[in-house]
Amino acid sequence: MQRGWSIFFGAVLLATFLIWFVSPAMGWWLPDNVSSYGGDVDYLFYVILGFTGFFFVLTISVMVYALYAYAGREGEKATYTHGNHRLEILWTAVPAGILLFIAFAQIRAWEKIKYQSRFPPPDLTVQVTARQWEWRLRYPADASRFAYETGDPADEVRQKQLLARNWVEIPERDDVHIPNELHVWKDANVKAYLKTVDVLHSFTIPNLRIKQDTLPGKTIPMWFKVTRANTTFDPKHTNANPLNGCVEPADNRDAWEIACQELCGGRHYAMRGRLYVHKDKEDYLKWLEHARRQQEAREVAVAGGN
Repeated sequence: MQRGWSIFFGAVLLATFLIWFVSPAMGWWLPDNVSSYGGDVDYLFYVILGFTGFFFVLTISVMVYALYAYAGREGEKATYTHGNHRLEILWTAVPAGILLFIAFAQIRAWEKIKYQSRFPPPDLTVQVTARQWEWRLRYPADASRFAYETGDPADEVRQKQLLARNWVEIPERDDVHIPNELHVWKDANVKAYLKTVDVLHSFTIPNLRIKQDTLPGKTIPMWFKVTRANTTFDPKHTNANPLNGCVEPADNRDAWEIACQELCGGRHYAMRGRLYVHKDKEDYLKWLEHARRQQEAREVAVAGGN
C-alpha cells in the first residue's frame, strides 16, 4: 500500500511537470516581448528556469524513488545513518556555484536597464504618480522639451537633465494629466520618473519586462523603448476609444496592461492602466493636442460651474 502511495505521488508530480513543459505550446507562457531589452530579461528567466527545472526533476525523482524503494516493511527496522559529509559539501557547493554564475550573468542586463549612467538620451520624458488606486501620468506640453542627442555638448545635456528633474518635482500649468494611460511612440527612448503619494506600489508592464517599485518620499527614474506600435490616433475610426481617440487593437494580446504588483490596499486589484504605443511621433503629438484640448474643456466646465 505504501508503495502505491509513492506511485500516486510520482504520477501527480509527473503530470505537474508535463503541464509546465507543454504550457508554451498551449499559450500559457510569457506575454509578447515588445521591449528593446526584453530579450535580456527573458534570457535570464530561461537560465534560472533551466536550473530550477533540472533540480526540481532531479529532487522529485530521488524522493519518489526513495518512497518506493524504502517503503516500510512488516518486521524490518530502518537503518540509521548520520550523513555523508562529501555529499553535504557537494549539495552546498553546487547551488553556491550556480548562484554565483547567475549573479555575474545578470550584470549586463541590470546595468543596461537600471544604471542611470547607461540610460540612452530620452526622446520623451513623463512623470508617473502612484496612489490608491490609480496611475496618474503627467506629460510636458512640449514633447521634445527635455530631449537631447548623444553627441550634444555636455553642458547642454546637463541643463536638459536639470530642467527635467525640476519639472518632475514642480508641475507646470500647461502639463497634460491623464489617469491610467501611458502614451509613447514606437522606438522612442522614454524616461519615466516614478513617485507615490501614499504607500508602496510597483509599476509593472509585463510586455516590456518592467517592474519597478515606487517608494514614498523618493523619485525613481527608469527608461524603456517599445519596438512595436499598438495604436493610432483616429477619433473617426469605428474601433476608436471615445475617451482618447485612439484605435483599440484588434487582438487583445496587443492591449498591453500596466499593473501594480505590490499589495497596496483593498482595491489593489483595480490599479490597472494601459500602454498606448503610437506608430510615430507625429501621431503621438496629435493625441497629445487632443488630450490637452479635452483637459482645457474640463477646466472651463469646472470654472463655469463654480
